[in-house]
Amino acid sequence: MGHVLCVDDDRAALATLTRALRTVAPVVAAASVEDARAALGPEIAAVVSDYRMPGTLGTALLAEVRERDATIGRILLTAYVDADVLMGAINEGHVHRYLTKPWDPRELRAAVGQAIAGAYAERERRRLAGEMVDAYARLRALDEMKTRVVTLAAHELRTPLHVLAGTLEALAVHVSAAAARPLLETARRNLAWLGRGVRAMTDLARFARTAPPRAVPLCLATLARRAVEEVAPFCAARHLELATTIPERAPARGDAADVHHALMNLLLNAVRFTPDGGRIAVAVRSAADGTTRLSVADSGIGIATAARARIGEPFFTAAPLHHHHSDPIAFRSGGVGLGVAVARAIAEAHGGRLTFESEEGRGTTFVLEIPSSD
Repeated sequence: MGHVLCVDDDRAALATLTRALRTVAPVVAAASVEDARAALGPEIAAVVSDYRMPGTLGTALLAEVRERDATIGRILLTAYVDADVLMGAINEGHVHRYLTKPWDPRELRAAVGQAIAGAYAERERRRLAGEMVDAYARLRALDEMKTRVVTLAAHELRTPLHVLAGTLEALAVHVSAAAARPLLETARRNLAWLGRGVRAMTDLARFARTAPPRAVPLCLATLARRAVEEVAPFCAARHLELATTIPERAPARGDAADVHHALMNLLLNAVRFTPDGGRIAVAVRSAADGTTRLSVADSGIGIATAARARIGEPFFTAAPLHHHHSDPIAFRSGGVGLGVAVARAIAEAHGGRLTFESEEGRGTTFVLEIPSSD
């Protein structure tokens, strides 16, 4: 429990003050400013001081208390109602409250109780704020470490990927035996699988940095049509209907390559989580709020309620591990869990956002919003 420090050079007045406050909190009595300074410690939650004391005024002492610990409640007792002095002390923050002598015991006890409660509340607020700062610093450190790990992993994997790709191409030219062709095709397929994972990690590391992308005028309608053309063969292989509502032009600003990459991630996700014979609809429109929006809606399996809060987290995938598949368009094949994370990072880097709505068993709609060029 917080203590109250009572300061008065008149020992009789000090004794009266001590008796009055014993029912509120433990009391530490000081008959001089020197004794009060020595008694100040972390257990003190309130100081009640007389105004006129030898050598130092009560306002000056309470100013020292504030400098030492601003959370301590500071109450001044005075028999001299000098309005200018008192208002100056209050305005400068030396004093929380003053009481005139003879003081009312009930009023004094109430004032001290409020001061102690205020000290506790402020100390708790500062403690929680400190914990939040520490937690944020730890999260920043973890995020930076994650980015370093992803960057290093991508760098370490990129070199052997190039070597493997070159070796496979050389084998394809020099090996003609029919039996070698299936092996080469299998190697190529797995090389592409590894390459997709490395590119996703590289993208995540790149967009984790604060540097904004190159912002130039672009046409989201053109990018959408190109992405639809690229994903159309996958849809045909899976017997998925691919519908579009794309205007002739849809102006926006940003890096065309990055935005196209985000669109492809969303479209491939729709392919993966829509069963054969389903439908994917792509629409582009300019909104009244100055953004250009592209939506990718599918009639797929939807996202489970429990997983929705984590959609977009790096390396999180709602697909069960036993459905994991090297084929990037296989139903429920999932991936490394970076497609939506990268698309969201691209949207945010462009000053936009990525949102989604989903109903389990009935499909999902992702909406990419980026600023218009108008």
